[in-house]
Amino acid sequence: MEKILTIYDEDSLYAKRLSLYLRQNTKLPFQIYPISDPESFAQFSKKKESDLLLISEKNVKKLPLSSKSGRVLYLSDESLLSEKKKENHIYKYQSADQIMREILLQYGEIELLEDGRQQKADIFMVYSPLGRSGKTSLSFEIAKLLGKNRKTLYLSLSESAGAKKHLPIERECLTEVLYHFKEKNLNPMILRALSYERESYSTILPVRSPEDINSLSSRELSLLLDKIAEDAGVSALIIDTDSSMSRYLDCFHQAKKIFMPVLSDKVSKDKLAFFEDYLKKNISQEIQEKFVQCSLPLEEENTSNGTESAADTDYLGKSKSTGRASARDCPYASLKEYAESLLLHYIYEEEDKEREQYRKMVL
Repeated sequence: MEKILTIYDEDSLYAKRLSLYLRQNTKLPFQIYPISDPESFAQFSKKKESDLLLISEKNVKKLPLSSKSGRVLYLSDESLLSEKKKENHIYKYQSADQIMREILLQYGEIELLEDGRQQKADIFMVYSPLGRSGKTSLSFEIAKLLGKNRKTLYLSLSESAGAKKHLPIERECLTEVLYHFKEKNLNPMILRALSYERESYSTILPVRSPEDINSLSSRELSLLLDKIAEDAGVSALIIDTDSSMSRYLDCFHQAKKIFMPVLSDKVSKDKLAFFEDYLKKNISQEIQEKFVQCSLPLEEENTSNGTESAADTDYLGKSKSTGRASARDCPYASLKEYAESLLLHYIYEEEDKEREQYRKMVL
């Protein structure tokens, strides 16, 4: 049974931000609840017994703590020098990562700072039935930006992503992952060994041959993503796809969001209408609502400037050519700005709403 960590601070913004960080860091073995007023704390305490209470030191006298209350750690406004450090006190204005470490140390869970079992990663797919719609560029940008806030793994499932100019043939890649998956011995150690670190995220290089990925059924591909999400030791999995419709049917239900780049020409609109009709016939309304149509500021090749597009960066982070972002059918000046807006509205804000709804449900 999962333990409960209650954070109490009448500075509600602080409590929410700290709880958000601690939730995203999957090493803490707790369900985390931020509370900011004595009445809510009293009601919550009647329904749930906290294993650990993290309480603002200046607010503690207002709370009806009992003998049944769990271990209490105090958030102190004053910086605690090592020679004056009080037992069970944590300086509240240090980094959230350091607060997490001190919680684990004082709670006796130091082993969780090592590479223990992590929670399952959230899956975010970038898919479009349209070719040359900017899927890979958007996928790279989302991975780079999301990787700054949480541990992120980027995967390309496109059958042509392993073209020789992208992928050094001698490098281990998704082909090895598929081999171990089929042999039923894929595990966290193998996934870590096959991952390559980038600036803010990690990646497993794409398959060497189209046959490698085409050998999987839609159901098998779904099981593979599920296994990687469980064992990769990350909190976010970014999936770049090709334009196949049937291949990903069993994968769509796994994703929290599916970002779908679209184009405005007539042929693309016809293809999109056909795809939407295909979805209505094959998946539920709930899964259809996960799709977010995206009109991207597409990259235009321009060798006279020194900027670099995500599409012109290979999987090892090396530049292949130059490009310039130009806003077209999109209010954002660059792909980075557009991707930032997607993360804000469809990931960060929605996660905040989910957590707030859950907190209200249990109170």
